[in-house]
Amino acid sequence: MTAAGRAASVRRRVRLARGPVTIGEPAAVIEARLASGEPYRPDTVADGGEAFGLTVRAASVRGLSKRYTGGPRQDDICLRLHADSGTLVAAVADGVSGASRSDLGAALAVRYATAAVARQLDDRCASVDWGPVFEHAAWALVEEHRRASGDASAGVDEAGRSLATTLLVAAVRGSDVQVAAVGDSPAFVLAGKEYDSVVGSPPESADGLVGGGVESLPRFGGADAVQAARRQLDRGSVLLLCTDGLALPLAGGTGEVGLALARELARPPDVVDFARLLDFSRSTYDDDRSLIAVWGPGLS
Repeated sequence: MTAAGRAASVRRRVRLARGPVTIGEPAAVIEARLASGEPYRPDTVADGGEAFGLTVRAASVRGLSKRYTGGPRQDDICLRLHADSGTLVAAVADGVSGASRSDLGAALAVRYATAAVARQLDDRCASVDWGPVFEHAAWALVEEHRRASGDASAGVDEAGRSLATTLLVAAVRGSDVQVAAVGDSPAFVLAGKEYDSVVGSPPESADGLVGGGVESLPRFGGADAVQAARRQLDRGSVLLLCTDGLALPLAGGTGEVGLALARELARPPDVVDFARLLDFSRSTYDDDRSLIAVWGPGLS
């Protein structure tokens, strides 16, 4: 085969995706603007792999509105492995849009929270004490605001105006799942086509959409404000940790978005395909989206 023939053969085999996955009526098509500001925030992050018999996919994508204005992605995700206990620690955060540096708040919250869970696992705790985990993350936001502002006496109210964020954290060991949330970033267990809400999901509105007020770090009601639950992942089910940028169009899982995700997540997709799926196009939904999906041992 000639060089030209080989090149043509490669072109036939390689089919690059063109544009986002469309579910229902598509959103507007725009040319995204690079995000400005410090620290650097990529438009999209994606990760995945296997650990302790678990299969994980994780992604966070900038919403259409931020791409249009050049604003930073205000969601963030974090994965941490605790080798001694065989535990995956995962966190998702959604920076509150009205806070000036909530993108950094989300990044700090997921990292400090997963580190706090790991320290408890170092002490061989069988159950996570969630209050100190969220308090540790909240205090990290206060400390960052004090550093940046130069005001050593600043408290949670001042830090909240700058760095407010929701936070959802899970510790997964085998099929055992411990999960907790402050705010409206929800966790679900998907089994077949059914989405079972675990924590973080506010009541549905009259039109069937998830919505409502948002509680956030660093100003929250302490341990009593933390929603916590413990579940077992049944065979064939998958744990979903997400922000409301996905929960809103998901709308309880009974519509087009829910059916599409259930179909595509029946098996772990490729990491890049997972991020592209999360970045689906659907009219009127333009917020950042983050999702961590965990398939248990023997479930993938």
